[in-house]
Amino acid sequence: MILLMLHHYLLAIAFVLQSSNARADVKQHELWQHVRGYTATKHIQQIKISEREREIIIKLLKSREGVDGWGCNTVDPVGNWLKDLRFERLPLSEAHAVILVEAGVGCARGGQGANGAMWVVQFDDAGNPVLLASPEKEFNGWIFSVLSTASNGYKDIVLGWHMGGPETPLKYFRFDGKLYEQIGSAVMRPGERGQMVIVSGK
Repeated sequence: MILLMLHHYLLAIAFVLQSSNARADVKQHELWQHVRGYTATKHIQQIKISEREREIIIKLLKSREGVDGWGCNTVDPVGNWLKDLRFERLPLSEAHAVILVEAGVGCARGGQGANGAMWVVQFDDAGNPVLLASPEKEFNGWIFSVLSTASNGYKDIVLGWHMGGPETPLKYFRFDGKLYEQIGSAVMRPGERGQMVIVSGK
């Protein structure tokens, strides 16, 4: 239990530190000016997938335990955490059905339940899984927003990480043709009049 708590603490630190490492070639103010607030509930829809698809995704995630950074290969080598995955439709592409996989209770989700490991997966024409985003690329926390802006046929995504205080670190992800990569960072905090404002990284 102590080891698991340490992993989650280090992940929280990593999210905040990575949130300060925005791409230098991206103008952060312009990137964030069209992000208006939390809109994920408008986009995410829980779905049921076939047993075959579920088994394929579980096998994929199990094979990635060592690189995805949540320590599940150490604290839960049996893989019980894979029994409580959540599958949701994420409307990122008009041409492909994209699945958001979220970790349920266990080693890949924080103790308070708000932050967790996430993967974005789609299946090709042959039924093979194609991984578009993973915790290896710091794709952790929770979906803050799916944006209208797109790159290489897939919409941009903003993630958040609950810190237990008034400020929420945010990360901006864009699809580079193969994977989602972080290109921006910001913090959502109370403004002078009490409204929530998003302050972009430098």
